[in-house]
Amino acid sequence: MRAKSLHGHALLRDRARLRAAEGSALGRSRTGVRLAGALASLGAMAILAAALAVGCEPTAGHDRPVLLFSSDNQGVLAACGCPSNPTGGFAKRQGLIEDYRRTRPLVVLVDGGDLMPTRTNPIKVKYLAQGISRAAYDALALGDAEFGLGLDAIRELEREYKLPYVCANVRDASGALVVAPHVIREVSSPKLGGARKIGIFAVITPTDYDWPPQKWREELKVESPVEAAKREVGELAGCDVVVALSHQTLEESRELARAVPGIHVVICAHDRKILRQPEKVGETLLVCAGEGGGILGALAFGIGLGGQPEWALTMTELSAHVAEAPWAMDLYWAYVKEAKDKPPPDWNLAPLVTTYAATEACGKCHPPEYKQWSTTAHARSYESIRKTGRQDDPECLLCHTMGLGRKGGFVSMARTPELGRATCQACHIVAPDHAVRKIKPEPRININSRLCMSCHGVIQSPDFDYYVYKPKILHRPLDAGKK
Repeated sequence: MRAKSLHGHALLRDRARLRAAEGSALGRSRTGVRLAGALASLGAMAILAAALAVGCEPTAGHDRPVLLFSSDNQGVLAACGCPSNPTGGFAKRQGLIEDYRRTRPLVVLVDGGDLMPTRTNPIKVKYLAQGISRAAYDALALGDAEFGLGLDAIRELEREYKLPYVCANVRDASGALVVAPHVIREVSSPKLGGARKIGIFAVITPTDYDWPPQKWREELKVESPVEAAKREVGELAGCDVVVALSHQTLEESRELARAVPGIHVVICAHDRKILRQPEKVGETLLVCAGEGGGILGALAFGIGLGGQPEWALTMTELSAHVAEAPWAMDLYWAYVKEAKDKPPPDWNLAPLVTTYAATEACGKCHPPEYKQWSTTAHARSYESIRKTGRQDDPECLLCHTMGLGRKGGFVSMARTPELGRATCQACHIVAPDHAVRKIKPEPRININSRLCMSCHGVIQSPDFDYYVYKPKILHRPLDAGKK
């Protein structure tokens, strides 16, 4: 959904650097560490830039209003619970949001887009919409994931669940904007010097970074984000603070900030990079929470001398230290209960073969490869989700078993235990009778980053690096390199 390399995740490197700041913690709260940086004067705006807080609970003594922002949730209701991937998800994000609401006098909550699943999953969309509605967002940008649902679905969700969607640069066939271009929130706090207006608008990139091209872009007209933003700044001229939700890359968001005076904050929501500190672009503050929905950003704000906004930034990783909101987890389990016996969403990049076979069948002709496979995590993939209690989640089963929802594929451990792991066919698109039909594929030709990332994506495997992990599953002799 965004311009990024398929070979490893820059997100991992950014998080590692941010975590390194943990040693400078000024204090610890019940759920983790709160980190803060030094006050920096940048022109008319004052910015307190904070390093990443790993599982931070907001300090109750802070009396400033706060703007909370996130992006790129990609339909995750709850983090999968695997030891290697305890981060992110709607339930953890909501848990931290509720901590802020308990401890801050006022919270404005926004999302930069792609809250919904990037793959077709109507059941999950329903439960996410229920959760988003209850979470009471102030503004929701439309991302590629939302547009991928279809315009009729967007408008139905907006109507049924009262979702505050905004987008200022996409028009339908009649020439009308698909949803409202902006919202205005009136807030009042002593730190703001009384009542203030916050105007929030959203734009989406006109560039299609996906292949094949996204169908929705052929059906709707995407206008220039810069021209739309100039129009919105004019419309929001009476607001004390103007916030742009930029569903664009970081460089596109920088260009938006440079080209459109009058925006106080640009929230970049379509880039893999996490900005550990806010950038100053002219008189505009630029922030970015990265990809994968694993970060909740918080901009505490007030009105300084001369009536200019001043900001204090905290970026919190939704790590294992962050407790899920109980009601959001109830929503997740209700989704699992309804979805477990339904056909799962199809993953277009997953191998599609004519017949599924147990790895033992392959081992009859390929004993060294079978022996090596038996030592890998692929051979124990179902066990890993059973340990975390996610064995009924169809999206977990899609990758931790073979052929779920397809003819001859995995049904259950009681009926098809031989397919309850990532079998040979997870990587090699070949039928079990290929020897009889005298088809001898080159085994490595199918193992590429695009195939691997059909399961090891930024949401499912945020630590995945193709060049590091590929050697772990290649069929080399077990005693290779030994003397």
